[in-house]
Amino acid sequence: MAIKMNSLSNIHQKSCRFQRIVIAIFTLSAIGFTTQSPAQMATNTQAPVARPKPVLGWNSIGPLGCTGITAEKLRWQADLMAEKGLIKAGYTTFVIECGWEEDYGNYPLVLYDGVMGQDYHSFRDDFRRRGLGLGFGTWGGPQLCPRTEEEAKIYAKPKTDLDGYVFALNELGATYLSHRPCDWGFPQVLQSDMAVELNSRYVQMESAISNRGYQNKMFYATGQWGASPSAVNTKANSWRIADDTLDSWNSFIRTLNTLYPYSIANRGPYNDLGFLQLGENRLTMAEKRTQFCFWAAAKSPLIFSTDVSRLHPDEIGLLTNPRAIAVNQDALGQSITLKHRYPDMDIWSGPLSDGSTVAVIINWSDDSSQKNINLEDLGFSSAHVYEVLSGKDLGVVSTTYVSTIEKHGSLFLKFTKTKPARQRTFQRFPVEVAEITGSAILKLTSQGVKVAGNLKADGETGVRWKNIPGSRNGNTVVSFDYVNADLAIGNMDDTKLNFKRTAIIINESTKYDVDFPITGLTWDNMIQGFLVSLPLKPGYNTIRIQAEGDWAPDFHCLSVEQRAQQYF
Repeated sequence: MAIKMNSLSNIHQKSCRFQRIVIAIFTLSAIGFTTQSPAQMATNTQAPVARPKPVLGWNSIGPLGCTGITAEKLRWQADLMAEKGLIKAGYTTFVIECGWEEDYGNYPLVLYDGVMGQDYHSFRDDFRRRGLGLGFGTWGGPQLCPRTEEEAKIYAKPKTDLDGYVFALNELGATYLSHRPCDWGFPQVLQSDMAVELNSRYVQMESAISNRGYQNKMFYATGQWGASPSAVNTKANSWRIADDTLDSWNSFIRTLNTLYPYSIANRGPYNDLGFLQLGENRLTMAEKRTQFCFWAAAKSPLIFSTDVSRLHPDEIGLLTNPRAIAVNQDALGQSITLKHRYPDMDIWSGPLSDGSTVAVIINWSDDSSQKNINLEDLGFSSAHVYEVLSGKDLGVVSTTYVSTIEKHGSLFLKFTKTKPARQRTFQRFPVEVAEITGSAILKLTSQGVKVAGNLKADGETGVRWKNIPGSRNGNTVVSFDYVNADLAIGNMDDTKLNFKRTAIIINESTKYDVDFPITGLTWDNMIQGFLVSLPLKPGYNTIRIQAEGDWAPDFHCLSVEQRAQQYF
């Protein structure tokens, strides 16, 4: 079926093995061709609108795969979403991930008519009447790995008319475009010169969307961007930060550690943490709640890819929780970030637009256990505390909040009427004053930062600081500045969870393991102020860093909190 800009009624049917609908948009624009008509220029200079909120929706890949997708199956899922209150709650983006388009000749867009039928206008309008906007996953060039036998045979050629392509998507009613290169998101691409080519595909699609004036009506969701300056200026609405999250606790840990540097940078796009893992899978309900709460507070798009008929009522209640959705859709749009890592829990928090703070506290223990949450880790001496999911008022809390958290469960809390804690001050010990042992070396990053590197796990190599003051009152807060760009390859290796477990040996006797998250895509991306609490003794201590099973991060310095009752 060919649709021309000057005559939408000019239609013909192509005959081939699979029936296809071809949408051919005849335009003067092509990739790299920047001349625009006065009408286009006027469109592109319109006043900007408010930043779109993270998308809430459903994706077809999980329940339907990429073959045999029909309009009937899609409408059934949409009807179930309405029946279970998901559309009313805000899940209004309905994404057809694959199996809807193919590469065919030089047409901008070719559709399998088995998905939308002969009249795609009726298909589009049918979903609009349900209150749903259509989203599409696309290859947009040769960067997506083939997902069906037919795709493997033909593979996709680069689009030569992206302007025409996004025009056709708009005709289909696309409010969301997912553009993810599943065979490019590996460290050897993200961390090399190949990142320029990867990012250029996103930049070209961004330009096409902008040229058409669709940037305020089509949510553009990309895959991972590589380490290239082009990523800094992206106009994408969201970007994947890691490979697909799977239905395992280790996969959640991998994604959580990946978020750390992105949450600190807090750049324009929302950090897309992947699909919510719901339905019949390997996660417990407590783990599903932890994932949902973390995704919501991180301002990730909340998209699930599950047969709606198989959702448990508890999962539907979780998805439709109005207070959690309000946190996710908060106007400030700022992610939580890691405030303090303990052996048995993480404390993440971030601001909301009304001046309050939201926090997610995660229990790493393999059993239900009582946790003491130090409000000072959040920057407060006291606060009025509420449970987000239940809305329960927990009252005013001073200094410490105590609660029992189930295995791999979490607390999802909101803090209002906060009083600031005292300002923490630290004494700094750069790596230059440390003793370097074994194969460790001092080196400069390309940014001119001196670090101790080459920290291999041989029992001899390490970095040792002496005369580190401890506190008389319990553990001492220690801050590390370090670099870790050892990215996990794919999402199937549970030994690579985007952190490095490193031994901190105190006074050559007490070993304390710390999991240091990645700090970015390259070994120039240093993070300062990673906080842990160490059992230093009153007086002076030695702290030795040693690799544990794998190479340790590169370390720039450690800093020790100074308190009035410190030292002796």
